[in-house]
Amino acid sequence: MRIAVIGPTYPLRGGISQYTTLMVENLRRRHDVLFISFEKQYPQFLFPGRTQKDESVERIEADNEPILSFSNPLSWRKAARRACEFDPGMVIFSWVNPALAIQYRYISGYIKRRLPRGRIVFWCHNVVQHEHRSLGKLLTRIAFGRADHFIVTGRELERELLSLRPGSAVSVVPLPILDVFPQTPSRAEARNGLGLAEGDRVVLYFGFVRPYKGLINLLGAMPEAVRRIPSLRLLVVGEFWEDRDRYSREIERTGIDRYVTIVDSYVPNEEVPRYFNSADLVVLPYISASASGIVKIAYAFGKPVVTTTVGALPESVDDGRTGFLVPPGDPGAIARAMIEFFEPGRAGEFGRNVEEYRRRFSWERFTEAVECIGEFGLW
Repeated sequence: MRIAVIGPTYPLRGGISQYTTLMVENLRRRHDVLFISFEKQYPQFLFPGRTQKDESVERIEADNEPILSFSNPLSWRKAARRACEFDPGMVIFSWVNPALAIQYRYISGYIKRRLPRGRIVFWCHNVVQHEHRSLGKLLTRIAFGRADHFIVTGRELERELLSLRPGSAVSVVPLPILDVFPQTPSRAEARNGLGLAEGDRVVLYFGFVRPYKGLINLLGAMPEAVRRIPSLRLLVVGEFWEDRDRYSREIERTGIDRYVTIVDSYVPNEEVPRYFNSADLVVLPYISASASGIVKIAYAFGKPVVTTTVGALPESVDDGRTGFLVPPGDPGAIARAMIEFFEPGRAGEFGRNVEEYRRRFSWERFTEAVECIGEFGLW
């Protein structure tokens, strides 16, 4: 099958770039794939972080044609024409942000007019963004106007999509494992480099800090947890996309400063193992979510998780075996989950469960779902 993919890749930062790249690489094992990517994505004023550029030495990339520019309509036309020249039976748009709604609507409409038998597919990492939801819904409807099929990462996203666009054809496929990072350094080396002792019980929060990700509730859980587990340590690793002072005040107010280490920066690929290998448990205290690649990175390193019952997150956790599910916005529940994990010494048991459970989140499953969409013989 001939497939065109439109979405970001290196050197653009973030999980969406990594996942789009890995999708292309895995589809190419069985299909002919053209990858059209971005020369320039968002203007910097639309990006809340310090830079959009991923400066990792260990790159996650695939052969691509960097044609698209966010603000240049001529590039949209050029990308659409290039896709049509390839004559694909399917075009997959990697979707996460309604800021790209107009661009994707133009490109998908252009392709649909010239290749009416081709299928327009949106792979939705989010359906609607977590902030500014009213405007986001409007832009998302515009973007999806020419779509024939959708791939979403969980049943909750399927319900959200169908409420936005009733009657749509939808495939539900969990996010695959992000098993692309080196496994070194060892646990001992990683901890030594971070000033952590072998006997510390280490919890990791990883990823951008934004209000909907609920870090404030994890900090709120720490006082109760450290009373029971004095060796508990929290690593907060990720660039702050909001005022860090709010979190500093909470740490000072609750007196947990000696238990918390903050690394306020984007982590290049080669540094990711340092933090996951040093951790015993990964916590995602999200207030709202779609799915999360952080769970799949944790599983790639054999780490159990505590996460909230929002979006598709519960569909990636075997509660009580590969992690714990807790209500959103409940610091007490997060504290109890951490205590229930550490006090009985369940890291080894849960780690073995993760190794078995992670097999269901394979790229093979994703590829088969794409092939099922294409079974109508339209290529």
